[in-house]
Amino acid sequence: MKLKFNGFLVLLLVLVAQLTFAQERAVSGIVSDNAGMPLPGVSVLVKGTKSGTQTDFDGKFTIKASSSQILVFSYIGMKTQEVAASSTSLNVKLAAAAQELEGVVVTTALGIKREKKSLGYSAQTVSAEQVGTVPTGNFTNNLSGKVAGLSVTQGTNFGGSTNVVLRGFKSLLGDNQALFVVDGVPILNNNVNSLDQKSGRGGYDYGNAASDINPNNIAEINVLKGAAATALYGSRAQNGAIIITTKKGKARTDLSVEFSSSYTMSTVDRTTFPKYQQEYGEGYFGQRFSTYNGQPRSRSGDDASYGPKYDGSLVWQYDAFIPGSPNYGKQTPWKVAENGPIEFFDTGTSTINNISLNGGSEKATYRLTYANTDSRDILPNSLLSKNNFNFAGTYKFNDKLSSSFNATYVSQNTRNRNSTGYGGNQLAGFRQWWATNVDLNEQKDLYFQSRQNYTWNIKSAADITPAYWDNPYFQRYENYNNDSRQRVAANASITYDVNKNLSFTGRVGTDGFNLKTEDRIAPGSTPATLGSNANLQNLPAQPSGYALDLYNYSEQNYDFLATYKKDLTEDLNLSVLLGTNYNVQSKFSNQQMTSGGLYIPGLYTISNSVSAPALPRIVDTRKEVLGLFAQATLGYKGTYYLEGSVRRDQSSALPVDNNAYWYSAISGSVVFSNWLKDVEFINFGKFRVAYAQVGSDTDPNQLLDNYTARTPFGTPVYSFNTTAKNPNLKPQQLDNVELGLNMQFAQNRLGFDVAWFQNKAYDQILPLPVSTATGSNFNTVNAGTLTTKGFEVTLTGTPVKTDNFSWDVSVNWSNPNTKVTELAPGIENIQINTLQGGVSINAPLNQDYGQIWGTTYVLDASGNRIIGSNGAYEVSTTTDNKLGTYQADWIGGINNKFNYKNISFSFLIDMKKGGSVFSLDQYYGYGTGIYANSVGNNDLGNPIRNTLPNGGGEVLQGVMANPAYTPGGTQPQYITNTTRLDRSQSSQVLGTDPPAAAFVYDAGFVKLREVVLTYNLPSSILGSTIKGASFSVIGNNLWIIDKSLPYSDPEAGLSSGNTQGYQSGPMPTTRNISFNVKVNF
Repeated sequence: MKLKFNGFLVLLLVLVAQLTFAQERAVSGIVSDNAGMPLPGVSVLVKGTKSGTQTDFDGKFTIKASSSQILVFSYIGMKTQEVAASSTSLNVKLAAAAQELEGVVVTTALGIKREKKSLGYSAQTVSAEQVGTVPTGNFTNNLSGKVAGLSVTQGTNFGGSTNVVLRGFKSLLGDNQALFVVDGVPILNNNVNSLDQKSGRGGYDYGNAASDINPNNIAEINVLKGAAATALYGSRAQNGAIIITTKKGKARTDLSVEFSSSYTMSTVDRTTFPKYQQEYGEGYFGQRFSTYNGQPRSRSGDDASYGPKYDGSLVWQYDAFIPGSPNYGKQTPWKVAENGPIEFFDTGTSTINNISLNGGSEKATYRLTYANTDSRDILPNSLLSKNNFNFAGTYKFNDKLSSSFNATYVSQNTRNRNSTGYGGNQLAGFRQWWATNVDLNEQKDLYFQSRQNYTWNIKSAADITPAYWDNPYFQRYENYNNDSRQRVAANASITYDVNKNLSFTGRVGTDGFNLKTEDRIAPGSTPATLGSNANLQNLPAQPSGYALDLYNYSEQNYDFLATYKKDLTEDLNLSVLLGTNYNVQSKFSNQQMTSGGLYIPGLYTISNSVSAPALPRIVDTRKEVLGLFAQATLGYKGTYYLEGSVRRDQSSALPVDNNAYWYSAISGSVVFSNWLKDVEFINFGKFRVAYAQVGSDTDPNQLLDNYTARTPFGTPVYSFNTTAKNPNLKPQQLDNVELGLNMQFAQNRLGFDVAWFQNKAYDQILPLPVSTATGSNFNTVNAGTLTTKGFEVTLTGTPVKTDNFSWDVSVNWSNPNTKVTELAPGIENIQINTLQGGVSINAPLNQDYGQIWGTTYVLDASGNRIIGSNGAYEVSTTTDNKLGTYQADWIGGINNKFNYKNISFSFLIDMKKGGSVFSLDQYYGYGTGIYANSVGNNDLGNPIRNTLPNGGGEVLQGVMANPAYTPGGTQPQYITNTTRLDRSQSSQVLGTDPPAAAFVYDAGFVKLREVVLTYNLPSSILGSTIKGASFSVIGNNLWIIDKSLPYSDPEAGLSSGNTQGYQSGPMPTTRNISFNVKVNF
């Protein structure tokens, strides 16, 4: 008996050992699609647990499971498949979902997950790969051309801002930027650029705060375009929302390490920089030199190239009077410089390193990421350094209670951003006011030998101080600016599942940054304006000085959500959401500067001011909004969906008696493909419709008048605000309607999504002109309506798919157009901005928003341009002539991606049709004679810059007054022009400048935006430690295939905001080549 017992015991131990072994065994295999192509990124999960993994680049996976467990394989666009882990080797094929969109889940407002088929509004998903592959300092640039209805205008400023507008414009003078939301919590995207910077008068583009988002942390982006989609966020999302879901840690038995590194080289796209004429040198007055000791001297005080023709003769030039110059005291040949302004630019470089650690268990997960960016611009002495730390974690207390936490810290330091606009901008000098006989390398040598401002633009032989322009290198190394930004963003949530139907979520989010900016004017510089303090706009240009600005912006959100989901019957389900949001926005700024120069040269502090420093301008505002909201969704048979939402906000920025406003939205969708299951060719079809009404408030400090202290000269002086405040303001309103159709065909290899939308934004809060007898120039009132209409089209297709090869195509197209359909009685136009060159940006009644106005040609009754007695075009005396609008006719993008075994290749064509842009560079460059189109021969075969007696000048096309004309006679009033225009001197001297209309160009373009070639290393050569590795060569902005604007990029501008369609001294576009490596351990 004892022997039998021992035998049974041994048998039992063997069985237990076998079971234990079975539980610990590894199951491996390959996951592929129906065509046999391996699928990377497939989720492999042990059913009923949180133990899981993903397939690598070759579709391979390894996971521990017992023979009795079930493995669940899921992948977007494929049917989820469950396979028993009965074997240690499994090869699984996933079939395309019969209705691909049936099971797709997207993140909507407040971070709520929804089935995409149930949505009654437009929502377009952008993958992590689409925004994270191309290295960039601002991930929003990588959205360009990838979302229908989304206009992304990439500026060329170093570390500058990007304009992100969805479905046209909703505010005449306010913010039109889309809202950015991370893990359900809105974040800051402020632009602190000064009013002067936004008006083209000078300053720096400090970028927008969304650039702090690390694209390597993005798991997915969902773009919510209409008000019905974003109503739960309140007024801030009336411009649409970019919903970002970040990556989280995953339960796993080991630590996962992801590392990526990219190196980018940037060179100037020469088609976006001036091509200079090489026949004539410095001056405005044609063949006239100045003299020195009775010999010719270049007109070094002139900042133009309308001087004498190059002939190699010896001339006294500026460097003959600069101590230490190799040409000091010498005449040099009169010839074009060997090294022009293009030599000023370096090869820009950028290095981005990113490492993340993630792991966890069934109870807790974590993901820790660090990213470092080190960028050096094409301009000398520039640097942008950024460190980005992020931690994301989840913790499950029990089956009912769970929590999540996400925190980001960003530190960015930037040195020497490029100036923008007209004032003090070296690029404006190169593009508008330049002498082609000046050699940049000589300017470089003179600065580094002496560290003095030995400029090409000296006043005279006896006075070598700058007339208008500093030595470019002196400006970059002595008059440098710098800024530093520290940002902390965090959110935490806790969710309690009462039962399978009811759950409660509490969430708190905070986001804030401190920004410090410093600007310097070194002694010996050309006197210039300094700082962004509005109090100092009337001060004279400063001979030297220091400006310091401090900003502290923050936002807090407190949310409470209750969700209830219930299958009322087998066919009818209900989802209800109730919640509240408390939002607090704070803005603080302190702007200071010296006055009268620096007392001690080189000491840059406010206290080192020659005169008493001007009073600082301090602004401290706070706005609070309390919102209550509810949403209910009904679904019937997985075919019919109806959703309604309502929100009430109460804002401290509005009068107490009128500070509450309501939102309401209703949407519905019908998945009609469920009626057509016998039609094999149609895989999915949905019709949707949505309507929403959204209210919004305004900025704080719009209700009560205030007084501003001015710099005192004895008795303190205070000034009244020129725009009167209004205690009777009411909320702005926006009505939105949308219709859409989405279909998939041929096993989901072909699909489209088409939408029509209309936005009507009314009761705009605007400053309208009033009689100055009231003590103000403007009064803030509710007036004005913007109406936007348009279509959006998204096409997707897979023309070719074989065992080893696939070709995927996606097309995005949209044509939003915004018109001003109502203004206050007696008001015909709202001026958005006035700009250098006599032009303005406007919102005229019953016309397109964003119109460019300025002087134009005078025409006869037949539409011919009239030419005056001096041979030049007659210019209108009015400046309210419509010259175009900066709104595009349409925007679009075409992306192609090819996969062959372990190699992938993709390219994106980004397009914009129509729209207009005014070029101040061409406006002034015409008169300064720097461009290649200012020389050449005329109809007589002579140089156009010859004097008229010597056969020069040109005959412009148009008509001139007929000397034989008499009223009532037989002779026409105008005849074909034969008067020759004198081009021997600058038009600024002769008074023959063309009107502003001559310098308005088509802003359209076709660009090769992205090219990506990637090789994924086979897992067979990586070993067990490395889970995946890839190498990529990436091109960005490689080729402007087509454009009309000469010597510049049509996308270049001042900054983000409503002042678009205007250029003054923009940076050239760079062609960027990147090398990237990614390794997963």
